[in-house]
Amino acid sequence: MKKRLIVATCGVVIALAGCGAEKENATGLVKELIPVADSGQQTANGGTTEENKTSEEKTSDQTQDISTEGAITKDQALEAIKNYCFENNSDLEGMLDSEDYTTYFEVYDGEQGEIVVLFRSYTGAQSRYYVDPKTGDTYGTELVPGIIDEEQRTEEFFNVKDYMNKTADSAKDAEGTKELFSRADGERYEGTIILEGMEEKVQYEHAVSRTLGFEIDYEYEFYTRYSSAEGECFISVYDDASNPEDYLEIEYWAESADAVVASISEELSKEYEISTDIYELDNAGPCTRIDASANVGGQTMPEHLQKVYIIPDGEGTIVGTAHYNIEGAEGTGRRFMYMMNTLHVIKD
Repeated sequence: MKKRLIVATCGVVIALAGCGAEKENATGLVKELIPVADSGQQTANGGTTEENKTSEEKTSDQTQDISTEGAITKDQALEAIKNYCFENNSDLEGMLDSEDYTTYFEVYDGEQGEIVVLFRSYTGAQSRYYVDPKTGDTYGTELVPGIIDEEQRTEEFFNVKDYMNKTADSAKDAEGTKELFSRADGERYEGTIILEGMEEKVQYEHAVSRTLGFEIDYEYEFYTRYSSAEGECFISVYDDASNPEDYLEIEYWAESADAVVASISEELSKEYEISTDIYELDNAGPCTRIDASANVGGQTMPEHLQKVYIIPDGEGTIVGTAHYNIEGAEGTGRRFMYMMNTLHVIKD
């Protein structure tokens, strides 16, 4: 099997600085949440009776009585705003993970008790989303240094609760019980692996490919992510990306898993003595694993090794192929194995 390089998608340009759909901006600086509607009709003695209250006012009173136990957290608000922005700007996820763009999200407490999520666009524009932690009601503002120097209200108004479970609800396993998208695309965290009998802390970044139907974690300190319509490729930071030696590529094949196993086995057998087994991945379940670690004839060891993970995905197949030098079999090979064990298949 010849090496293949998945070329990164570059030069993506978006027309909008923020996350929402195209719109005209409202005027005026907004620093507070939208006020609650005026209170109900006053009685003759200045009080408000339950009989005079509208249903909306009663609902408002009930909402105000809710304890902070049910309040939206900053983490929940951040993930919901990310989901909202990704839905309105399909190019954004790739930009967050690219060194070519200065694009990021931040979350902090507002002055009026609201949660504020800042989205900084690669253009320099700043969109802020003010979230009421009790109700989820959210409005947006924008500020563009040098153009709009005062924060101005936009026409964006929605409820973050509509986006809090959006990805999790749309991605379940075959039994419909295991929620996926536990992390957002580009989210980083610390993990632990075992190399040569020793525990090692590693830094993972989450990569989601909704179009191709999988998500995986990779060691961003050692590998650079390249994305395309064909799949995801994680290339060693020490390699020439145009001719890599150590890399993991994940692709989707339209053929059945059995057909893919037969095709790849036939191709690899031209250069390698191969062995095949059934391997249980931690998250994706059982897959067929093809080990190409010996030359044809078995007399010598090849310079470049391959290990292929073939994972059934409905009528198609997800294929993960690890490429590495023989010197890195115990290091790079195991790192790729741990990365493959983080892979989830996203179900429709």
